[in-house]
Amino acid sequence: MAKEIPNVGDLRRKAEITDEEIEAATAAYLKDESAKPFAFKSGHTADVAKAIEMHPQAKKLLAVEATTPGLRRTMVKTAVIMGLPVQG
Repeated sequence: MAKEIPNVGDLRRKAEITDEEIEAATAAYLKDESAKPFAFKSGHTADVAKAIEMHPQAKKLLAVEATTPGLRRTMVKTAVIMGLPVQG
């Protein structure tokens, strides 16, 4: 059986990634959508732009200019949590 790849939320539940790091990854993307992948202290990195691309609802709402800042933050954070990080 193939080993399942944990998402950021799974790593958060294992305390390998903190809430503060998730917030920092979210803030970094909101500040600069072309930001490089976010590096967590655990050694994992997450490409937030790719995570958004893979999350249909986030992708849809972030494409709408009228989407409120609060909803933008929520959608980016959700995509980060559901995103698949790379280790190393």
